[in-house]
Amino acid sequence: MHTPWHPPLPELQASPRHLRLARGQTLQVWLAAGSQLISQANAMRVTESAQWQMERLVSRRSQLADGEWLVLAHDGWIEIHASEGGELLCFTPVQRPWHHPLLALWRWLAAQRPKVAKSLQR
Repeated sequence: MHTPWHPPLPELQASPRHLRLARGQTLQVWLAAGSQLISQANAMRVTESAQWQMERLVSRRSQLADGEWLVLAHDGWIEIHASEGGELLCFTPVQRPWHHPLLALWRWLAAQRPKVAKSLQR
């Protein structure tokens, strides 16, 4: 999951949100699932929002060094702590219009139409 510099995922927005933190600063921010965080600091601690797992409330905590990245599994408030200060780049998922799933269904149905007509001719 953590690797040195990794280009943003293709389904993410091209321009990142820059979160600058001073030495010892902690910041809480709401991010969508699938957001990619890339550290540009020597040491950043990212604590994801808590989730229920087997009757326990669990929160994943990751330590990121310079150039390491993390993709968030869940929506929610995350906590970022920079012991030495630095910057975190946040690439968020592209927001699709509300009608995108309906359009995809319409295209799929239109593609099925010739197949159905052909099977009816037999």
